[in-house]
Amino acid sequence: MRPTTLLLAAAISLDWHIAAAQGAPRSSMGPMPMTGTAALPLGVPMSRVGPGTSWLPDSAREPNATFDLRGWNVMVGGSAFGQYDRQAGLHGGTQWGDVDWEMAMAMHALAGGTARVELMTSFEALADGPRGYPELLETGGAYRGFRIVDHEHPNDLLMALAGAYDRPLTSNLAWSVYGGAVGEPALGPVYYEHRPSAAGDPFAPIGHHWQDASHEAFGVVTAGLYTHAVKVEGSAFNAREPDAYHFNLDYAGARLDSYAGRVTVNPVGAVSLSAWGGYLFDHDPLERGLGMQRYGASVLTSTAGLGGGSWSNSIVWGLNIHHHGDREHVHDPNAPIPTHHLGASGLVESKLELGRRNAVFVRLEQVQKNGDDLGFLADNLTQLFTILEIAGGATHELASARGLSFDAGARASVELLPATLELTYRTRHPAGFDLYVRLRPERAAR
Repeated sequence: MRPTTLLLAAAISLDWHIAAAQGAPRSSMGPMPMTGTAALPLGVPMSRVGPGTSWLPDSAREPNATFDLRGWNVMVGGSAFGQYDRQAGLHGGTQWGDVDWEMAMAMHALAGGTARVELMTSFEALADGPRGYPELLETGGAYRGFRIVDHEHPNDLLMALAGAYDRPLTSNLAWSVYGGAVGEPALGPVYYEHRPSAAGDPFAPIGHHWQDASHEAFGVVTAGLYTHAVKVEGSAFNAREPDAYHFNLDYAGARLDSYAGRVTVNPVGAVSLSAWGGYLFDHDPLERGLGMQRYGASVLTSTAGLGGGSWSNSIVWGLNIHHHGDREHVHDPNAPIPTHHLGASGLVESKLELGRRNAVFVRLEQVQKNGDDLGFLADNLTQLFTILEIAGGATHELASARGLSFDAGARASVELLPATLELTYRTRHPAGFDLYVRLRPERAAR
C-alpha cells in the first residue's frame, strides 16, 4: 500500500473512532446551508476555519460581524491597537504606534461544494515605519542590508488575497484546494494574531520566526483531504520574505519552490492538534540561495471561562534547521560544503475572560537564537543563545456600540538572558511595557 493511501486510511479510521466516542452523526453529502449557520462540507463548522487552511477548536469564538450579501455569507473581523510602547535598556526604544489587521471572508455554495475568498490588510507600515515597533529580543526580517533586531517588522498592507474550494468526495471524506496571490501555506500553527489565546496581546511572540512567520507568502497553492476530525494537506509556495517596502506585491524572483505539509486533528470541539514540516528555499533576503527546514507542533484549546467568558490556551513548539552553503537549487559545483545549525522555540500562552468586559493574558517563551539572528556582524554568528521571556497583561472594555468594542489594556514583559548576552544588553533582565487602546468587533456571547 502506498504511503499516501495508508495515511488517508489512517485519517479516516481515526475520524470514525473520534466520531464514535463523541456519538456524532455522520454527515450527508452536499453543500451546507450558507445562511446563519454556514459550514464547510461534512458539517465542519465555520468557527473552526482559521487563516489560510488552518483549523481552530470548534468552540473558538473570534469576534466578527456576519451578514449575507447577494447569496454570499460574509464575515468581517479584525483588531486595531493604538499603543504607547516603551522597551527599556540599551537596545530598547519608545514609540507611539499601531498594530492592526482587518479581514473579510466570504463563502458561497458552488457546484456541490463551498467556495470562499479571503482578504486581509494591515496599516502598520504607515504608522510604525519599515522597522516596525520596538520589542526586545524580537528578530526577523531585514532593512537596508541589516537584520531587524529588537523590533517586530510591520505586516504588508496586503496580508492575504486568496481563495479556496471544498467539496465532499463521500459522506465522510472531502477535498480542498487553496491558492493565493498572498496567502498562508500549510506550515505552522494558527497565526498568532488569530489565536484566541493571543487576542489581547498586541505583540508578536519572540519565537514568531520559528513558528508561523510564513503566513505572508507571495504565491501559494495548497491541496488537502479531510474527514470531520482529521485534515492532511500539502503546499507549494514562495518562501521569500517580503522586502522593506510594504505596499506592493513582492513577486521579484517569486517561484513556488518551497514545500510544506501539515496534519491537524480536532478530537473534540474544544481542542485542535497540529504537526507540520517543510522546506523553505531562498527565504532569507541577506543570504540568497540558501534553504531551511522547519518543523513544529501545536495544541490549541478553547473552553468556558468565568462569568460567561472563555478560556483559551496554546502550546507551540517550532524548530528551524538552517542550511548554509546549500546550493542544490542553483547547481553550483563550486559551492562550499553545506553546514547546518538549528534553533528551537517553545511557547505557552493563555487568555482568560472574566465575564464579558475583562480579560487577563500571559505568554511564556523559550527561544534559541544565534548571533546572526541577533544582528552580530562577526565571530559567533552560529553560537546559540537561549532566551526566556515572561509577558502578561489585562484588557478592559470601556464601551461598546454598533457591534464594536472599545477596550483599554496594558502589557509588561521581562527577558531572562544568558550571561553571554549580558555585555550586549548591559543586563540579563531587560524589560518593557505597553499601554494601548483597542477597537474590534464586539464579542458574541458563548
